[in-house]
Amino acid sequence: MRNLLKEPLVQFLLIALVLLGGERVINADDYANEQYNILIDDQVLLQFMQLQAKTFKPTEAMAALKGMSVEDRQRLTDDYARNEVLFREAMALNLNKNDQIIRRRLIQKMDYLAQGFYDEAQPLTEDDLRAYYAEHKQEYKKPASATFTHVFISSDSRAVEEAKGIADALLQTLNTELVPFENAPRYGERFLYNRNYVNRDDDEIGSHFGEAFQQQIFAFEISDSWQGPVQSNYGWHLVLLKKNTPAYIPGFDESSSAVFADAQREQQRQTKRQAIDKLMAKYKIINQGQPE
Repeated sequence: MRNLLKEPLVQFLLIALVLLGGERVINADDYANEQYNILIDDQVLLQFMQLQAKTFKPTEAMAALKGMSVEDRQRLTDDYARNEVLFREAMALNLNKNDQIIRRRLIQKMDYLAQGFYDEAQPLTEDDLRAYYAEHKQEYKKPASATFTHVFISSDSRAVEEAKGIADALLQTLNTELVPFENAPRYGERFLYNRNYVNRDDDEIGSHFGEAFQQQIFAFEISDSWQGPVQSNYGWHLVLLKKNTPAYIPGFDESSSAVFADAQREQQRQTKRQAIDKLMAKYKIINQGQPE
């Protein structure tokens, strides 16, 4: 019989009986029983409104409730009453028992409700933000970046030394003719990745050319002359370097927007964790599965 009651179709039929024929099996005296009383006041509606809106701002919610028309308040009351009736009838039929979907939804809802305590947290001050920045400043470090173009000579189809000889000769041509940045595509061979690199960070440069090339680029001086050749994983490169910015940690003012967002998220996580810890403190965890 118990297994039969767990069947979704049987549960659906039971709900239908409650909704369509339940009134026949409830005696008139039952309506005097407290379990059939639904008490609705401002606090109940206030909580209901906030859950519906998925926000926890009691002051604003109370102002909205007080400003409602009679019709809107009645509509809100009817919605709450309908939800409460369906909830109580579902609980009476034990539809929540051994249902992993309902269990997961309830856990998710409690987890979400725990976030609501964040609305009661004290606003972050500038001192709070500066303290957070001082503790996490390495997280705001800007990587080294460079702007350059290059002319490529491949070593795939020729010997490495032969490719380097071609690059050496081409370097003289580029500097003699004062070839500008924008004319670089007229020379050399097609490269696997990009021809021009504008404000690209060191990790991207290293992933395209290899570590040795990356290190050499940031060792070069900014110049109007072509430099190299520099060897990569694919061949030789002649480089016209226009910008070279070392890695640095920006000051608080430059990072303030990111610091505020990060500090706010951390405060929210801590507030939520504290709320859940308080709930867990009410329980005694008995772990019977630990090995001896």
